[in-house]
Amino acid sequence: MKRIPFTEKDIKDIRYQCRMGYIIPALIFGIGNLFLIFSYMLDLNYVNYLFFMFSEIGIIIVSILLSYLMNNKYWKDIKNNEKIVEPKIIQNKESKKDYEAGSGTLYIEKEMNEFEAFSIIVENVRYRVDKGFFNNCEIGQKVYFNYGPKSKFLLGISLDESA
Repeated sequence: MKRIPFTEKDIKDIRYQCRMGYIIPALIFGIGNLFLIFSYMLDLNYVNYLFFMFSEIGIIIVSILLSYLMNNKYWKDIKNNEKIVEPKIIQNKESKKDYEAGSGTLYIEKEMNEFEAFSIIVENVRYRVDKGFFNNCEIGQKVYFNYGPKSKFLLGISLDESA
C-alpha cells in the first residue's frame, strides 16, 4: 500500500461526493424556515418572537452540523491531497445480461432494454467495470484500487501494467 497525490479527476470526484452534504442540509433549512414562517404568519399561540428566533438559530445550527458531519471526511481527503493505492488480485470475472430499470411498460408489453454488465470479483466483492477494462484484465492479475484515506471512497481501479 502506497500513497500518491490526487489527480484533478480524483479531486473532482471527491467534490462530487460532497453534493448530498450540501443538498440535504439546504432542504432541512428551507423546510424548517417555511414551517416557521407559516407558523408565524398564522399567528399560532405558541409562536412568539423569542421562539421564532431560537428556532431559526436551531435550524441553522442543525443544517451546518449536518453538512459538516456528511462532508468532513471528504474535505480532509482533499486537504491531505493524497490517495491510497492498494494492490489486489482478481479472483473472477463475470459478464451477464441486465435490464434497464423502468424501460419496459406494463400496458404496452414493451420488452425491457437489456445491456451487458461487466464485473470483476476481488476479495469476494463484485465491482462493476467497463467493457474495455473487463477485456484487458485476466483472472489472477494484479489490479490497483485507489481510495481516499479518510473517506475510504473508491476513486478507481487500474490494471498492473507490468504484467
